[in-house]
Amino acid sequence: MSDLQSAIRLDSVYKRYARGRGSKTLWQLLASRFRPTVGEDRQGYTLVDIDLEIRPGTLVAIVGENGAGKTTLLKTISGLYLPTSGTVSVAAEVALVVGLGAGMVDELSVTDNIWLYGAVCRIRRSTIRDNMDSILAWADLGEFAGAELRTLSTGMRTRLAFSISRYIEADVVLVDEAFSSGDRAFQQKCDQFFASRIGGEQTYLIATHNLGFVSEFCEQTIWLHSGRVEASGPTRSVLKKYRESDAEAGNRDPGSGSA
Repeated sequence: MSDLQSAIRLDSVYKRYARGRGSKTLWQLLASRFRPTVGEDRQGYTLVDIDLEIRPGTLVAIVGENGAGKTTLLKTISGLYLPTSGTVSVAAEVALVVGLGAGMVDELSVTDNIWLYGAVCRIRRSTIRDNMDSILAWADLGEFAGAELRTLSTGMRTRLAFSISRYIEADVVLVDEAFSSGDRAFQQKCDQFFASRIGGEQTYLIATHNLGFVSEFCEQTIWLHSGRVEASGPTRSVLKKYRESDAEAGNRDPGSGSA
């Protein structure tokens, strides 16, 4: 692998979670000191031996079933999670978009939430100020600028959050199913946005179940299965393998009607 050609690089990355180890009370922590370490071998890895290199200025998809490790991979690349072992290198500033609108406040106005969510996305205040009208117009919310966020429908909130996220200035943008909901008009706007990013300077790594989107916009695709990279490379060849695997799994499913 060549560092000079990498926006993102992972070498032998593992991420492990211990089952049942979340936040604990003081009594639970004390008790755990005196319990035998039964079941340590049941600790599971959510990422297993990940080797990846992503070139600058590309749109790359991550596909895989629920629980395959897509979100964990994005959070590990962003630095939100530390790998259990291995190394993660990101050549430039990175932004993570997980759950559109996370951090918005119901009691604040739409305009105030634009400022707030812009800060969450690490967008410069000058950029928000200069593009406030465009943000509202793209989301079709010009008439709701002063309305409290709680009065908006889920679809309106999604449009607002995505409209703000269009102005993320980080060189590397990690996206987790941010555009999976919304009506047809919203999906078309999202498609237009990503089409405008093809051949640009920003690098996008997008986890999604929308294979039509992947086929149309992503040059490269990573297929994760049970925390491992099952295939990685040109989108057409990776999706072919992924769809064939889905078909085989369907044929093996006792509920599918197959003998």
